Amino acid sequence: MFKRNVLAVSMTLAALCSAQAAMADINGGGATLPQKLYLTPDVLTAGFAPYIGVGSGKGKIAFLENKYNQFGTDTTKNVHWAGSDSKLTATELATYAADKEPGWGKLIQVPSVATSVAIPFRKAGANAVDLSVKELCGVFSGRIADWSGITGAGRSGPIQVVYRAESSGTTELFTRFLNAKCTTEPGTFAVTTTFANSYSLGLTPLAGAVAATGSDGVMAALNDTTVAEGRITYMSPDFAAPTLAGLDDATKVARVGKGVVNGVAVEGKSPAAANVSAAISVVPLPAAADRGNPDVWVPVFGATTGGGVVAYPDSGYPILGFTNLIFSQCYANATQTGQVRDFFTKHYGTSANNDAAIEANAFVPLPSNWKAAVRASFLTASNALSIGNTNVCNGKGRPQ
Repeated sequence: MFKRNVLAVSMTLAALCSAQAAMADINGGGATLPQKLYLTPDVLTAGFAPYIGVGSGKGKIAFLENKYNQFGTDTTKNVHWAGSDSKLTATELATYAADKEPGWGKLIQVPSVATSVAIPFRKAGANAVDLSVKELCGVFSGRIADWSGITGAGRSGPIQVVYRAESSGTTELFTRFLNAKCTTEPGTFAVTTTFANSYSLGLTPLAGAVAATGSDGVMAALNDTTVAEGRITYMSPDFAAPTLAGLDDATKVARVGKGVVNGVAVEGKSPAAANVSAAISVVPLPAAADRGNPDVWVPVFGATTGGGVVAYPDSGYPILGFTNLIFSQCYANATQTGQVRDFFTKHYGTSANNDAAIEANAFVPLPSNWKAAVRASFLTASNALSIGNTNVCNGKGRPQ
């Protein structure tokens, strides 16, 4: 009897511990652009559940409304963080501040890594495909419908665009560039997370355009060998090529930015990380007095500057941006608070950080001054913005 009681108690304790561990999981997901990075072993620290890539749109809804079903069918779990290439809008921030912040505390929105948006394609040929910005605009507006319309490509035949069907942060990064640079097309591009809604003339000029869901789905459609070659798309660098070296193979991933400077022909650049780093290094930090505002932490590139909008670079690979993290300052569970702080400590640390994994996934780590600003704001105990600050989070916290 004694042994049976001991066994029963042991099993009960084990079940309780297991349940507590499951409840302590830091659940998150969202953008597919950084999905491979966040699934790389040891990038997410202890206590984090595996990242679920569903697109930035669903990721933002999941976090802002605490709807885990955006990640699948389970409605019993809470959402503790999200990844998004799409910056939270003023409306999203205001709604959260009014509806959730009084009980859950403020949200934190910070850049995670810098990224290019690559242009992979499937059309055999020996020549490098080097797109001028005008040619890129023409391909995605439908003005250039045949590969022969790209000078020097050495290819001919119909061009077929593959695009993200769902709300996507990668689409937002790409349409920001099209909006800023494609000013002489028959129509105009709007900044949006839904590609089908971007061009003012609609999808009609893009004969045979193919919609696909998720980064994996888009690449599968691009490389579908059951259809004729000729497809092209926009994609995060970690999905665009199977290896880092593959991003420099312009027979499969286009260079962008060819032109003539002072009478001399200039090649475009590949989307490799080295061609993004220089532009990212000069992006200004948010002013110290403004760092309590989540909106100022995520700079975006655009046609006009000011108000957090940064000019596109004059050199390097031109289509770039940030993928971001969305967390809460306050968590109801003290263990989860510590786990989130541990992740920030590693991801934005000066050493033993995630930089090697970031670079291995074709992204660019944040500059050291940006990392220092994140640590000072969200990890320094005396800062009112610090994660888990007991004075600020007293009686508040995101549900366990």
